[in-house]
Amino acid sequence: MAIVQALALVLVNIILFFLFGCAIHIRGISRCPWSRRPSEVADRGMSLSRTVFTGFFFYYLLFSVCCIAVTLKWRPLHVLTKLWIAVVIAVSLIGVIRGYALCKPAARKAASFINSHRPAFIIMTLVFITFAAIVLISYQFTLDASFYVGNVTTSLQTDTLNIYDPFTGDWQDHFEMRYFFATFPMNDAVMCSLFRIHPLLWCKITMSATAMLLTFMVMYMMGRRIFGDDAGKICLFLVFSSVANFFMITIYTTSTFLTTRNYEGKCLLANVVLPGILFVYTELLDDVKDIRAWLTLLLIALGAPVLSSSSNMLVPAMIGVTMIPLAFMRKDIWVIPKSILCMIPGVALTGIYILYVRNIVVFYTYQR
Repeated sequence: MAIVQALALVLVNIILFFLFGCAIHIRGISRCPWSRRPSEVADRGMSLSRTVFTGFFFYYLLFSVCCIAVTLKWRPLHVLTKLWIAVVIAVSLIGVIRGYALCKPAARKAASFINSHRPAFIIMTLVFITFAAIVLISYQFTLDASFYVGNVTTSLQTDTLNIYDPFTGDWQDHFEMRYFFATFPMNDAVMCSLFRIHPLLWCKITMSATAMLLTFMVMYMMGRRIFGDDAGKICLFLVFSSVANFFMITIYTTSTFLTTRNYEGKCLLANVVLPGILFVYTELLDDVKDIRAWLTLLLIALGAPVLSSSSNMLVPAMIGVTMIPLAFMRKDIWVIPKSILCMIPGVALTGIYILYVRNIVVFYTYQR
């Protein structure tokens, strides 16, 4: 029964991401605030997968703001839980109001596409279920596995936020800056507290399945960008991607995180964030002045550090290696300042970490 609950909460996660995405859905903006050559952007309607994708980053961005505010006030976990419940209810209501009219045509369009390509979608579903089943029943024993589950468990047992060492249980007199802004495990603790589910079930089943589902969704979005409405080619794309993930497990590939460490923030960084930036890049290749694409990129840059502190270096690097060539290919100098704006969150947090290492910026776990 506990496993059924853990799997059911995967759907809760996706619904929350969708509602958060509806709350910030961009129907169309007539002028770009940072460009001298504003362009008209037509309303392209709602994409269900893209709405979940953007809602995922918005969800964790808002949670990080709440978590950091509560942590700096030295308040307990249950205070953060109550605050987050209020935020989720408020944003979800906005999402329902804004998304009600948009969801109907989007859902109708998606249902029509699936019905007209039913065999391909059946294969995609079977591939995902097989992939998820093999990964979920596998034995995972990495050191980081102990850290993530231990951190969530310790936070629940002590009703605190990142104060006790999850490996030893020792009290820490200051917050470890590697994890202070990466509040992803604290969201796990809040959800475990809210749904009364054991951290091991939440991390190893709910978040693992959520991460795999988001990964498949991003790959599907990329397949739609490459192959259009050719469901057969999209299906083959997902099948070959799954095969590659099973047989390319080394320390140099993202497959390691997807198949053995998929409940960690690094898995989402490797398999959702970085491919998401590549997806936005393909949109900007078509229209370098696509405002929705630029805002999505900025949202990714703001939300990624919440998942893993590794984002602070990798996201700016990924933006640089994709957007700087884009500026030359499209001969648009305004790509550079827009890209720099999206790099600022990661660069700023990297600077704070350097100051922490030099003992210049330290956040203590008690009032001094």
